[in-house]
Amino acid sequence: MRSRIRAWLAGGVLAVSAGIAQAALTDCQPPEKSQYLVFLNEPEFSSPGAFATREQMLRFFDALQEHLDQRRDLEMAGLPVAPFRVARCVGRVPSIDGKDYTREVVRSLYNRSVVIEIWGKLDAETEGGKRVNARAQINYLLTPLRRANDEGKASVPSLHRFNYPDGEIAATDFVDLVSNSDLLAFVATGIGMMAFDADDFPVAQQFLCAASPRLERIRKRLETQPATKAQSETVAQLRAFVLERAGAAVKQLAASGSGGAAALLSPGDPCRERSTR
Repeated sequence: MRSRIRAWLAGGVLAVSAGIAQAALTDCQPPEKSQYLVFLNEPEFSSPGAFATREQMLRFFDALQEHLDQRRDLEMAGLPVAPFRVARCVGRVPSIDGKDYTREVVRSLYNRSVVIEIWGKLDAETEGGKRVNARAQINYLLTPLRRANDEGKASVPSLHRFNYPDGEIAATDFVDLVSNSDLLAFVATGIGMMAFDADDFPVAQQFLCAASPRLERIRKRLETQPATKAQSETVAQLRAFVLERAGAAVKQLAASGSGGAAALLSPGDPCRERSTR
């Protein structure tokens, strides 16, 4: 009996040292204020192949946050200019199914201009002292869309979960695996939706139209695999909503008489996607 207890305790210690975090929605304090915020939460990991210790994972977490915040990713650097920052949320580990995001939590995030929360799990093996077969499960929560759903103003999937590598998204390094084109599609979507809510229609139209082709790329990738075909339909719903909001932004710009070139677009084709096919 004692040997079983000792084995159970030893297993628990190993699990903690491997970095299996308990779900916890602790607060995140960004280093500085910004018009828009992206909350990058501490990732979970379940094997020493991913990271030997939590300290090693936190060093990676520092590098990932800096990479995203400084727009080092070439595709992120190509997004329209907007004052957004990526906050490093150490110790903030939401449940993988997103059940922590109650109406009150989402409202608080929205009021703090958090456009998206990102969290998930990382895993890998080691071979010859090197990390191989890097994998990630990443959740993206679109805060302004979840708020709209909560208030009955929309009925569109706001939480999206993906497993990587997946098709065109493959990398040997965790930074490249997490900093992918899907992430940028959701960042652009969140900023565009929050700008729309704030009646900042030029920014809304720019970012929603930056998101639309990226979301379509995700949809096409998911559609090719039976296991993710249903997911492609939820992304299609999201993209349809994005285009609807972009069209509404164009209408507002035209009505204001101060929308510049964007005001000349058609609300039915607010991103000029039909005319360029």
